[in-house]
Amino acid sequence: MDQSESNPPPVTPMWSELYPDLLRSVFQRLSFTNLKRAKSVCRSWNSASRSCVPKRNQIPWLILFPQQNQTNSNNSCVLFVPDGKDNLYKTRDLGAEFTRSCCLASYGSWLLMFDQSWNLYIVNPLTLEIIDLPHSSLSKEDITRQPWLACLWVDKITKNYLVVWILHDRMVYTRKGDGRWRRTTSLFPAARVAQQIIHNSKDHKVYIAPDISLRVFVWDFSDDIPRQNGYILPFYVGRDALVDGGTIDWGRGYYFRRMIATSVSGQVLLVACMEQDSIWEFRIYAYDPLTKTGERVNDLGDEALILDMGFTVVVAKDIPGIKRNSIYFSYFNIDHQSKDPEHIFVYDLHTRTTERLPQWVVSSVGFSDARWFFPDTNH
Repeated sequence: MDQSESNPPPVTPMWSELYPDLLRSVFQRLSFTNLKRAKSVCRSWNSASRSCVPKRNQIPWLILFPQQNQTNSNNSCVLFVPDGKDNLYKTRDLGAEFTRSCCLASYGSWLLMFDQSWNLYIVNPLTLEIIDLPHSSLSKEDITRQPWLACLWVDKITKNYLVVWILHDRMVYTRKGDGRWRRTTSLFPAARVAQQIIHNSKDHKVYIAPDISLRVFVWDFSDDIPRQNGYILPFYVGRDALVDGGTIDWGRGYYFRRMIATSVSGQVLLVACMEQDSIWEFRIYAYDPLTKTGERVNDLGDEALILDMGFTVVVAKDIPGIKRNSIYFSYFNIDHQSKDPEHIFVYDLHTRTTERLPQWVVSSVGFSDARWFFPDTNH
């Protein structure tokens, strides 16, 4: 007998032919990011992964928006996932209209976009799902005054949503089923322009700051009809508080801003930041409603502040890709005309140093806007 017939050559294993039960047992142990990678390997892996509930994502991603005048036909975003592998991923084509739109806010995997027709819509760049919002029916004067301030909330199961949009001295909002934008009464004197708006998903309160040196207005959206729930008296933090005995040339240009955020416990935070010669300083103060004053927070403990989204998150131990006691910051979220990638970084509160984007990311990707966001496990 021929020896080759009794000993056939070994069969090369095909990864795509693994049993679905075996694949699922492996997929259930993967992190959120690694499961996303596994889905893209082949069709059989993608099919087996559909019944798996991924672990909750625990790291922020940076989404880089395409340049409007980009000549290629692929209108996709680039996702930078800082999980230790520092990988870049491209979304699928989001359409030419997306490229011409501007991102105003994010929640989970959802982005709130402002298009060239002065309307808003919600899109999930990972699944390409779009939630159409009512047409604004607003005048050009309304839009051009202050179009950038808005906040977003989307229920990841029911897809119920809340969008609150600031237009000059008024607030408009819409929910799933409303079919139109609703207006509230005047927020503050017309001479004042809102600087920031954030939403706390725990109690559905919206905080609106016309100017941090003034009072912060609080609106309660937990009921069908929103109501103003008082305001937070100002506690002033000046630029000198960020110097701490250091030297700064006040005669030259510098950047100074105050912002608000909420902690995991729901406490309102004031964040002051200053920049000169590409050196940044941040200070955090927690608001005490009893004394109506702010107490400096030197350490966030096991939390990190995602300033683009206006809240802190708890950072579990040994999770690569997110740093405790740090601030995730993108100046693009404040100044939509900014083009400097040096203004996207992670600030360490303990060392008071910044960790910027890797140079290979900056040099390989052309982008018009960027923001940190927190994709969730259920789209």
